[in-house]
Amino acid sequence: MSIQLELNYIGQSFGDSQTQEIDESSLWSRVKELLKYFPRETSELMPRLLWGSPYQLYTPAFWKLQYLINAFEDSSNIHRISECIFDEIVLCILGGYGIPSEMGMLAYERLKARGLVNKNARHDQLLQALTEPFELENRKLVRYRFSAQKAHYIHSFLARADLDQIPEQDDLLLRDWLTTVKGIGPKTASWITRNWMRSERVAILDIHLLRAGVITGFFDPVYNIETEYYLLEAKYLTFCSLLEVKPSDMDAIIWSYMKKNNKLAINILSSIT
Repeated sequence: MSIQLELNYIGQSFGDSQTQEIDESSLWSRVKELLKYFPRETSELMPRLLWGSPYQLYTPAFWKLQYLINAFEDSSNIHRISECIFDEIVLCILGGYGIPSEMGMLAYERLKARGLVNKNARHDQLLQALTEPFELENRKLVRYRFSAQKAHYIHSFLARADLDQIPEQDDLLLRDWLTTVKGIGPKTASWITRNWMRSERVAILDIHLLRAGVITGFFDPVYNIETEYYLLEAKYLTFCSLLEVKPSDMDAIIWSYMKKNNKLAINILSSIT
């Protein structure tokens, strides 16, 4: 097998480990053998950014290894959360800054169950649905943040007259259209575009990817996400291109890893910035 195919096979084996017994020591030996083909640690991936060691957290080589051992299905809709673009947009509006992904999903599921993801949904119905407490699995009651603001955004979106003209055939045109929706900025627009079209030309610059970029070194420690979104996006896409990975899949891997290791990332950042 080629290096790429061999490592993808290993990634699929790791993914199957919950359902069948895997000889992990044998797999790790094969990974170490294949790592011999990685560039030297002192090789420059980007100006002033070395490949580093795959055994050291947050180096380019580390992210390349994570990418290779976390194989994604070869499917165009692997990142979609829902089956309809209107639902995808509403769900992503409900998520975002300050709202855990689990909370956004709970809010979306309630709106969907009450038949409120449609153009006839009234503002007061949306507000009521988002204001009522939500019960978590442990029966703890929690409230959804920004209920009034999000109800307003969703009502405004569902009431648009051009919902039948959403440019779903072109990823950049779709993102441009989404940024005209009230409450959707470049990050959320990119999130929806990436999810819906598995676009490799946009990036979701959330806090996890931004932290990873600073720690790894493809982002400067000081930046302004409000004014430099597209510049930072270009740097991330260049990083992925040089690493020879799909930006959409790399983003998902970084997001998952950084979220699970949030405290560690914050501690490292405190020594950088």
